[in-house]
Amino acid sequence: MTPSETPPETSSADRTPAGGLVWFDEPAPPRATEQLSRERIVAAALDLADREPTGEITMRALAARLGVRSPMALYRYVGSKDGLADLMADEIYGLIRVRRGEGWRAALDELGRTGWQAVQQHPWFARLAFSRPPLGPHALRLYDDALAELEPLGLDAAARMGFVNTVLGHVLGSGLALLEERAMRARVGLPSDRDLDKAAAPYLERIAAQGGHPHFSRWAADPARLAPAPQSFERVLGWLLDGLATQLAE
Repeated sequence: MTPSETPPETSSADRTPAGGLVWFDEPAPPRATEQLSRERIVAAALDLADREPTGEITMRALAARLGVRSPMALYRYVGSKDGLADLMADEIYGLIRVRRGEGWRAALDELGRTGWQAVQQHPWFARLAFSRPPLGPHALRLYDDALAELEPLGLDAAARMGFVNTVLGHVLGSGLALLEERAMRARVGLPSDRDLDKAAAPYLERIAAQGGHPHFSRWAADPARLAPAPQSFERVLGWLLDGLATQLAE
């Protein structure tokens, strides 16, 4: 998210200090002249981000969606552009779950699968999660549940968080790839794999004719390359969990 407007000067009670965390501030009460609330602003921001191929929105566009004349009115409820980003990210953390009471592998498997579902619905979250601290209530619940399932293993603190972040890294890395591909397709106007293949065909034929990359050219000429990749998200998740299990056995 890239809000472009600079927030106005307000009292400390009306905004989150630069670099501060919105979680320490209570939402401002609605004004009689405004039909705004923190919840309504965040819901509108999520909807806007989902509609944009890059996931980026501006405070001006958000204000227009809410029917507010000035974008500056929004800062009273979310504190700052970072505050809004934190609130948006935490809403998506709330979609990710950890299975409790069935062991560490079931817990992390559920984290990975529900995380992948969340980033497929909201690919922009993958970028936001790398840029903002996961300290909202939903994020803290997620980490606490995951760490609770790992604690009986006797791992040290770094290893426990390493297990969680291995799975989240797969989720967010896959989400970033999805986000960038969606943005590229929108930018070049080639929405389907067939469209991309057709556009690339003349270039691939030229590469094959030059003969400098025979292995790549044989792959490019094979129709089977357009089949769904065998290394699906779920399969790679299984490989990661197998690797973590091997570490525990050593």
